[in-house]
Amino acid sequence: MDFKPCNSCGSCPVAWDNFKNLTEAQIKEIDASRFEAKYKAGEVIFKQGSPTPNAVFMASGLAKLYLETDEGKRVIIALVKPGRLIGGPGIFIDNTHYFNLVAVKDSTVCFIEMKMLKKMVHDNGDFAEGFLRDISIKALASLKKIISFSQKKMNGRLAEGLLYLSDQVFNSDEFNSCLTRQEIGELTLMTKESTVRLLKEFDEEGILQVRGSNIKILDKERLAKIMQSG
Repeated sequence: MDFKPCNSCGSCPVAWDNFKNLTEAQIKEIDASRFEAKYKAGEVIFKQGSPTPNAVFMASGLAKLYLETDEGKRVIIALVKPGRLIGGPGIFIDNTHYFNLVAVKDSTVCFIEMKMLKKMVHDNGDFAEGFLRDISIKALASLKKIISFSQKKMNGRLAEGLLYLSDQVFNSDEFNSCLTRQEIGELTLMTKESTVRLLKEFDEEGILQVRGSNIKILDKERLAKIMQSG
């Protein structure tokens, strides 16, 4: 869906659900502290270690949220779709980004001043509860992924990653992942070489049809069994 600039977060078709807890006057305060920016695929939206003067809201496109280790290895935490607010754990600790956010598709992003969101947290209990719930859901999803992947072999991790793309990112069994083999490996904690090999095996076994970045899941039941038995 193409994103058309909105005059207000209250009328945005992909607005963060928690904004519904704000009054009309509070929405106007948010609007006054908000600005939009467009990013081409591959452009950095924010960098790990940089300050967090603003929260980031995905209005259109797709971005990858990833952690980079001191050794230069990357782990993709999630793919970020429109409707998600990205703040990170540093918001209320040291005002530092602990992840990188990079556009995977051409994207439109809204920046909202953190001091304004913090004001809403102090002034509006329902908004504060919604903010905590949002942070908790994301933290729990990351924890579940770490636990799940630590208990799986490579084929199980790839299967889980593909089902994540199908069910939670693209909502379809056939999609253009917009990801390189390297990035799929970073999403599933594997090397590029292992990712290429397993995708080819899944294709040859009739589980998938893989054509470049286009992936079609042919046998979802079998893929789910590989994930579970991983």
